[in-house]
Formats: sequence, C-alpha cells, structure tokens
Amino acid sequence: MQETIQRELKKVINQLLNLKRPDNESQLKELSDEGKALGYFPRDFGMDEWDWPQGIGLYGLNKLTNQEGFDGGYREFFLNWSNEQIERGLPLKNVNTTAPLLTLMDLPSIEKLALEWMQWVERECPRTKENGIQHVTSGNTSKFELNLHDQEIWIDTLFMVVLFTAKMGKKYNNAAWMNEAAYQFALHIQYIFSPENSLFFHGYDFNNLNNFSAAHWCRGNSWFTLAAPEFLEIMQDSMTAESRELIFGTYKAQVDKLVELQHESGLWHTLLDDRDSYTEVSGSAAITAGILKGIRLGLLDASYLEPCRNAVAAVLKNISEDGTVLNVSAGTPICESKEDYKKIVFAPTAYGQALVIVLLAEALYHPEL
Repeated sequence: MQETIQRELKKVINQLLNLKRPDNESQLKELSDEGKALGYFPRDFGMDEWDWPQGIGLYGLNKLTNQEGFDGGYREFFLNWSNEQIERGLPLKNVNTTAPLLTLMDLPSIEKLALEWMQWVERECPRTKENGIQHVTSGNTSKFELNLHDQEIWIDTLFMVVLFTAKMGKKYNNAAWMNEAAYQFALHIQYIFSPENSLFFHGYDFNNLNNFSAAHWCRGNSWFTLAAPEFLEIMQDSMTAESRELIFGTYKAQVDKLVELQHESGLWHTLLDDRDSYTEVSGSAAITAGILKGIRLGLLDASYLEPCRNAVAAVLKNISEDGTVLNVSAGTPICESKEDYKKIVFAPTAYGQALVIVLLAEALYHPEL
C-alpha cells in the first residue's frame, strides 16, 4: 500500500502544480451567474492565486518535509511561489487569504509579512458579536474586493486563520494570540457544533440567530476534523485543561459520528446525514487525514484504522491517470437550502488536489494501512 500511496501522491502533486482550468469553464461561468450555489470561483484552479485553495496546497506539500522519496520537501518552491505572489500583488487581507501563511510563516523572508497579517487578525479583522472572527472572504471574481458576510462565523475559519494564530502565538510566545486561538475554537464549537448529533453546521448568523439551512456539510465538517488535532499538536501545554478537554471531546464525538455515517464506498456524503446526496472526495480526504493524525498523536486508538483504510482505498480510486482528483465539489458558500448543496458542480480544484495530498502525506506515517 505504501508504494501505491507514494506513486499516486507524486501524480497528484504534479497535477496540482500544473493544474489547468476546467475544459467547460465558459459553461461554468454562465451557470454561476444563475446562483453561487453551483460553485464556480476562478481562484479555485491551480496555484496561480494567493487564497485558501493554494494555502491548503502549501500545507499539504509541507507535510512531506523529511518524508522519504521527497528530497527534503518543497522549501524552495515555497520561497519562489511567495516571491512571485508578492511581486504580482497580494490580495486584500481576509480569513481565507490568511491560509497560505500557516506554511509560509516558517520562511525567514516572510516573517515581516506574517507579523503584519497577524496584527490584522488581532486588531483589524471584522468581528461578530462575542468577538468571533467574521468570515470575510475575497470577492467572487476579484482578490481586491471583499465579501464581508456580516455577523457570520463559518467552520472554515478554524483552519484558515485560527491555526495560523495559534502557530504565531507559539512561535513568538505570545499568550494573547494563543488565548485568542483557543477562544475562537470554543466560540465556533458553541455556535456551530450540534451536540444532538455530534456534527457541525456550516456556520452561524448572529444577525438572525440561526445556523442558516442547518446543513451538515461534509467539507465543512472536515475542516474541524483536520484542524483539531493540528491545533492540539501546535499548542501542546500552552492551553488550559478546559480548552483541551473541550476541543478533544468535540473532536472525538465528531469522529465517532463520522465513522457511523461513512458510506460503504469508503467516502462520505456531501451532506453527511443525507444518503441521497452524492459522495464527495475532498471532504472525505480531509476527514480521513484528521482521523489518521489523531491516531498518530494518540488521541484515537487503532480501532479507527479500518474506516481510514477503506477511505484511503476509495480516494485512490478517484485519482485519474494524469493525477487529477475526481468527484470534488466546487466552491461552496453557505447555501440557502440543504438541496442547494446537492447542486454544487464537480470540478478539478487546487484544494481537491491539496486535500488528497494532505491525506496521502499523513498515510505515509501509517505503514499499518
């Protein structure tokens, strides 16, 4: 299995770094005018932009550092990529455009930029009631516009900006930043997690005091499954026992429910609790990566390996000969109804490639697969 994983991983990486825009892009553009729910966003294709899909790509590539067969990792690529992006002009600061810095902050040449961005998180980024980080994103067609999503928190934020906040807090021994990261986890759990079924909603609206359509979206849930063990690893003993217990307890409850809901194919449905919704690869890959990392860190026992084994096999079946990850749902804003989530089109995306890289890179740590 390890040889297969290495071979497929190299194909997926090559395709990420050379990903072309979809053949039916003009059709997708026309469809997207009809409604955002169909999921066409130009930033999602390839590594040419500085946004969250590329941030996930950098994170996935970084997991290969020191892995046998990957020649010291991708540090030179990170340096060249960041230099080129800075020369082209960076996008406006927002939650999603923070994601690349989770990886790039380790480069000495990016230290000043990372500190500047961290100051934005601390002092300038829009906040909801109760001081939540409002899920501000780039405009749908321009990196120099913003979608403010007034008074909304989304589960994506934990991965896109809160992990960066925690990592910066640890690097600079800044208690305020570490406390902020722990607080954001607690707030998102309070308002977005459903104790009744141990799943996350997509977000929470402080204006209307609801969870929008109350959808349990697969990739949204996967952001927590992936972020929680990463956060616990970053923070180590730099958090209270209460915070650790809350995050670990939520993670364990969510994973148990996810295992229960796993489709017989090994994947998960795009609406986790709706078996009429299609199975989706990017969220399934991130869920599996998060569970495997939990096993590696000792948060979960070996009984969780079997569902991961099935999921890895299913993801491998969804990698084409040229390394394209198939059956990835396109960009997904919070939808007005649960049915809208089922209308999101499939498209080859940077984050689809990236989340499979994250999974397969984590799988290399588990020869027992």
